[in-house]
Amino acid sequence: MLTLNRCSPLIQSLTLFMATVLLAACATGPTGLLRPNGVVVAPDGSLYVMDRGNYRIVHLSATGQWLGAFGQLGTEPGHIYSGWDIDLDAAGNVYICNQVRAEEGASHFRDGLEVFSSTGQFQHTIGAQTYAYDDEDINAPYGLDIDEQGRVYVADFDGDAIRVFSPQGELLARLDGGANQFGDPTDVAVDDQRQLLYIADPFNSQVHQFSLNLTETGQLTATHQLSLGSYGREPGQFAYLQNLVVDDASGRLYVSDMANRRIQVFDHQGQYVAQFAAPGNWQAMGLDLGPDGAIYAADAFNNVIWVFEPDGRVRQRVEVRS
Repeated sequence: MLTLNRCSPLIQSLTLFMATVLLAACATGPTGLLRPNGVVVAPDGSLYVMDRGNYRIVHLSATGQWLGAFGQLGTEPGHIYSGWDIDLDAAGNVYICNQVRAEEGASHFRDGLEVFSSTGQFQHTIGAQTYAYDDEDINAPYGLDIDEQGRVYVADFDGDAIRVFSPQGELLARLDGGANQFGDPTDVAVDDQRQLLYIADPFNSQVHQFSLNLTETGQLTATHQLSLGSYGREPGQFAYLQNLVVDDASGRLYVSDMANRRIQVFDHQGQYVAQFAAPGNWQAMGLDLGPDGAIYAADAFNNVIWVFEPDGRVRQRVEVRS
């Protein structure tokens, strides 16, 4: 397995970068965003945003008009303690990664996914229960993606694994990092057309591609195809990559290269294509694609959503408007 010295330049730069971000974060009012971690585009063009600093999910029009919010701070089902990525299923239900941290060896509460209807009614949890530190369905979920069949793929950061669930929450498969040369994954993306799985591996500064296979007995398996990236600031290199999204039509993979303050683009063969960024200082987090190929990026530094044209030009800066 690839390893990384925790005193490496990556860790040092990441520590300084995150300290700067935390100092810059400030409250933005009852309807503003605070450290948004994820964004997903609904079929009607509206946006659901994981508003992590305010412990809620915010629903906005495509232009930022306030449509509502749901969720509140807590550790019980239907509450949000530390929300990360966000996605929608075909029925419009909203899935979020939710973390509740505690001392190692203590009892944790409800690390897993919270599922809500499109209007905010709590539905159920996935992989969330009271558990001992190393004995649970999901240990620190950071990223998720839902495929065309409704299967839910979860990047399990502390568990060094990708876990796959049915829409009802049944564990279907587990891809372990130790056996597949990745660790501490922060996101996962599925290319349904090519049956490819991508995994964000920030501490090794790589993205890993696996082919997905469904056996005759219904078992889902994954086979490593390639890994791309290394630590650095050149094209094709990463400094704490965070989130992924893949365009099924073109096969292009978009990567939020957070500490380098950019989004990088690769083809399905792992070749570097392009990079683009918002103006000034920003923190690229969760990504999604619109039906016209536009790229949406949550900016946890400026508390906005950026919309980019398919060629990388800035189309819009979406700020909350009451």
